[in-house]
Amino acid sequence: MVLSSPKGIFIIGTDTGVGKTVIAGAIARFLVSQGVDVGVMKPIETGCRRRGGKLIPADGSYLRAAARVEDPLGLITPYPYQYPLAPWVASIREKRRIHFKKIRSAYEQLRRAHSFLIVEGVGGLLVPLTAKSDLLDLILFLELPVLLVARSGLGTINHTLLTIQYGSQQGLQFQGILLNRTTPQETLADKTNPETLRRRTGLPLLGCFPYFEKKGSREENIERSKSLFMKRRRREGRDFIAGLFWK
Repeated sequence: MVLSSPKGIFIIGTDTGVGKTVIAGAIARFLVSQGVDVGVMKPIETGCRRRGGKLIPADGSYLRAAARVEDPLGLITPYPYQYPLAPWVASIREKRRIHFKKIRSAYEQLRRAHSFLIVEGVGGLLVPLTAKSDLLDLILFLELPVLLVARSGLGTINHTLLTIQYGSQQGLQFQGILLNRTTPQETLADKTNPETLRRRTGLPLLGCFPYFEKKGSREENIERSKSLFMKRRRREGRDFIAGLFWK
């Protein structure tokens, strides 16, 4: 499979905990299974645990396993923080400020090593990274198109529309929306929100990922998420991967 796509994609969420990492990992593993050389990056991660005196980014490690790459975690996640806070706040408490040039350097190294790069954000679009910069500024700095992951349930319409409206005004290029069900029970909102968002945004709705609960080993979770992703891809009746990566 040969990509005729942009150099990568930046996966963001309407909020924290919407399932960005699981979605990014599922897409990465799917593309790898199709013969695509995929690199991954989570430039900033908070709430990391220490192991052997080092902060280990759980999401960065998950993405690395999903893409089956051996890139150093220092490139995949240049800025790991211990405190589960907004990056700017964590960086102040831990006295390690975030510099976009360091992220760009790691990004360029990964881009040279792989034909396509999946970059996962942190929090929502306006989560502060520095005193004057938010996640949006980092996306613009890396010049990547955006895939928005949003909850499928009640409340997601407002969050999704606000994110798209503001992001588009600031110059972000949204490739589409991927909804993720974050609760076991499917509600009426889960069923009706996709059509509402399709009508209100005019963006491709790239599917609705079913509720996913991590259980078992990391590899089992990655493979299970890939299988669910592929089933959803077929069920949607169109190749939304093509919509993301092929023009």
